[in-house]
Amino acid sequence: MAMHAEGSPGSAERKALPFPQEDKLLALADCDGHALPVEPIGLHAARAVLQALRDGAPGLDCDENTFLCLRYGETAHVACVSRQAAEQGGSEVLLKQRSLLGAVATRAKGEEAYRVSHLLVAEPVAGLACSVHVMVQQCSGDVVMAGWGELAHGQLLFHLHAVKRPGAVPLAIAGCLGGGHLDLTHAAAGSPDAVH
Repeated sequence: MAMHAEGSPGSAERKALPFPQEDKLLALADCDGHALPVEPIGLHAARAVLQALRDGAPGLDCDENTFLCLRYGETAHVACVSRQAAEQGGSEVLLKQRSLLGAVATRAKGEEAYRVSHLLVAEPVAGLACSVHVMVQQCSGDVVMAGWGELAHGQLLFHLHAVKRPGAVPLAIAGCLGGGHLDLTHAAAGSPDAVH
């Protein structure tokens, strides 16, 4: 996982952003909100996402077999993890340095093309041997989701929450990355009236 999370998705110069304090994360209780559909994408959509990655994150090598689409409202968000991060044992690098896990390509209803909208970043947690901070940041640099990951048996188990900011809705995502696969085990969003 040689690519660091710095600069535009394809460069190595983005300033490291601090992990948000826990009180800046929007909690979503199990009984609140609604489940978000998560599904693999078809061949045609995978090709369109790969084109978006070539345009918006040229140094990021992703395996289209790991792409997962999460639908929120009328927008499709496709999680694209780097081939290195998904490989067995690839997550060990996360304990050593800030790393780019992948990107999110989005397409709103009525749009023809996907675009890279977010980067998936991990960095070691100081003092905790098998823990990493995981962040979803807009390409502009703003962190919109954050959480924690634990490395166990060559896999990264993670959970993320939306960061408090104007217009943010409580959102929770949990999953597992490793062994060549990305699995989102939980994805839920709060109701629109819960906007901050």
